[in-house]
Amino acid sequence: MAHKQRGFTLVELAIVLFVVTLLLGGMLTPLSQQIAERQNGETRHVLDNARIALVGYALSHRDGQGRPYLPCPERRAGGDGEEDRLPDGRCAAAVGGLPWRALGVSESDAWGNHLDYAVAPDFADAGHGIGHSPPPAGRIDVCRNAACAQPLIAAAVVLSHGRNGLGAYNGVGGRNIAPVSEDERANADAKPRFVLRPPSAADRAGGEFDDLATWISPSWLLGRLCDPASSCAGP
Repeated sequence: MAHKQRGFTLVELAIVLFVVTLLLGGMLTPLSQQIAERQNGETRHVLDNARIALVGYALSHRDGQGRPYLPCPERRAGGDGEEDRLPDGRCAAAVGGLPWRALGVSESDAWGNHLDYAVAPDFADAGHGIGHSPPPAGRIDVCRNAACAQPLIAAAVVLSHGRNGLGAYNGVGGRNIAPVSEDERANADAKPRFVLRPPSAADRAGGEFDDLATWISPSWLLGRLCDPASSCAGP
């Protein structure tokens, strides 16, 4: 007697496909988060290395009086990686690209975009190195938002435009499309004012923000460069 074979019905097949879709969705979401976290971690490592290299540069570069100074930016990110300094020792620009070749560090973040760099002119003047009381002109502001009501003062800032890369110079030397949110626009306008705050999605108050940065305070920098303290003394 022949046995009757039974296969999947369309309803059963649809249920199986639905369950598989749910399982795959549950796996893919954590995977994308893991990739994003890994890229953020890699970029923070690049930023930390740049911060260390900036201090190393200052320790090995001195003016005629033996006072240290920081490197200048290249005029724009995505260039040759060398600093752009005027014949008199001042920087050609206060905000530009990180001089990665001069520092011996990575030229880009985990998304392949070049890093921005800003330095207070008084901290990068090869003709008059860093003193204990640099004049307040030409400072770099670090803000909680674009309004910048109570800025912190920085000697230098190194910035990644984050995963969305908006406003950054990419690996082929072109510039990505401009940011939409006010805070990200403030980080891409070539002005010595930068917003550092927690990330947010496009549908949140303040709009999308995923920029990453590290900054050097004047006091922190002086504490590492001036040993003994008289090595940075001067008018």
